[in-house]
Parts: sequence; structure tokens; C-alpha cells
Amino acid sequence: MNLDDFIKNTEPKKKKSIFDEHIKDIKKLLDLGYTQKQVIEYLQQKIKNKVGLSEQNLSNYLKKNKETNKKNIKTEIEKSQDIKKDSSEKKPLDMWANLKQKN
Repeated sequence: MNLDDFIKNTEPKKKKSIFDEHIKDIKKLLDLGYTQKQVIEYLQQKIKNKVGLSEQNLSNYLKKNKETNKKNIKTEIEKSQDIKKDSSEKKPLDMWANLKQKN
């Protein structure tokens, strides 16, 4: 089996975090001012499989998501700036238009 066949027949396994399923709850609790320790306590009560539930893991998870969100925001800003540049280049402005006499 060569590489191309393997890629066609096999999907890559995505690494999932235990926090992915509960991100809405986590964000809500943090927005309301709860500490990460309190968030972990809540998740320990809610989740049966408690493997990986620690403050350090939650902190790393939130940091990783924050960096990903920043990258997404930067690319969206760059795209919108490119669109603005394109539209401004199509319509040249005549800064002396109001001084010209109309016949």
C-alpha cells in the first residue's frame, strides 16, 4: 500500500479533549467569575470519566483555544482589509472635485 492509498482509505484521528464537549459550560462559568478550580469541581461532578480533569489541563486547553481564536481573528481582519483595499483601488478619489467648476 502506498501513501496515496493510505490517505484515501484512512481518516486521521482527531485528538479530542474532554473539555471540548463542555466548552459552553466552561465559558459560562468563567464569564460569571468562577475560578478554574471551581470549574474543575463542577466538571468532576458532571463527568463520569474523570481522566484528565485538572486545573493545569484546563489552563492549557483555554490557552490553546485562545491562541487559535486570535489566529482566526487575525485572518478575518486581514481578509476584510484586503477587501477594503480592492474596493478602494477600483474607485479613485478626486480630491479637487469640489473645486472644479461645473458647466
